[in-house]
Amino acid sequence: MIEMPSLYTAVVNHPSGWKMGMHQHPHFEIVVVMLGCGAVYTEDRYYSIQQGDAILIHPGVPHDFSSNTPIRFAVLQVDPLSIELRQLFMQLTNEQSLCLFPLAYYALERYEKLFGIWVHFSSVRPTKLFNQFVRTWVQLFLLFLLECVENRDNRVTLDTIAAYIRSNIDKEIRISELARMMNMSESGLRIAFKKAYGLSPKQYLQQYRMSEAKTMLELSDHHIQHIAQQVGFPSIHAFSAWFQKETGSSPSVWRQDHRYGDGD
Repeated sequence: MIEMPSLYTAVVNHPSGWKMGMHQHPHFEIVVVMLGCGAVYTEDRYYSIQQGDAILIHPGVPHDFSSNTPIRFAVLQVDPLSIELRQLFMQLTNEQSLCLFPLAYYALERYEKLFGIWVHFSSVRPTKLFNQFVRTWVQLFLLFLLECVENRDNRVTLDTIAAYIRSNIDKEIRISELARMMNMSESGLRIAFKKAYGLSPKQYLQQYRMSEAKTMLELSDHHIQHIAQQVGFPSIHAFSAWFQKETGSSPSVWRQDHRYGDGD
């Protein structure tokens, strides 16, 4: 007789300064940090965790979580696992009692959608097929995580980083965030990016911001305050000072000179 698996899934939120306390349980556990940062502890190890980190924990392992900021976890606990699923879990963790690895930003978005579907269907709990349902979805999760681990070095390319910069010019972009996406050091990313594009990531961002700002000034009727916000400046004063420094003209003067193709 095949034992019916027990299942726990949840998205949980905790405030800054929260601490769970050392505990253990009989389940295989997958925890993904969806938002915020903090730490996870075992009796002899300490790991800093942040948005995008996946933590896999074996049954019976004492562990504790804490938060440095408001934090959100997507939690999956299930037991027992079939021999095949146990092997997948062991492959992911390299037989360590607790294993942590980062998901790239695109993988985190995919995981969040996948987890949302899981929570929706698991809440229905179809009695006759529930056993098979749980095993199928756990296998899907583990294979997804295994794919992320095996391919994270070659799926995120410099072109991906450049596209990410272009798509987020209205936001603050940190070099540490880009390096994390590439699974590289910050200095390594700067060197590789400049070799490929002839510019540092910061210079590339500023160049693209300028290109977009000029396009909007020339071709749209948007107020300069709106344009400033669209290219990542919180105030018109900061935008105007930057634009003046880079071009020698204020945004309004540049718009007048180029609005109808009268400029160079």
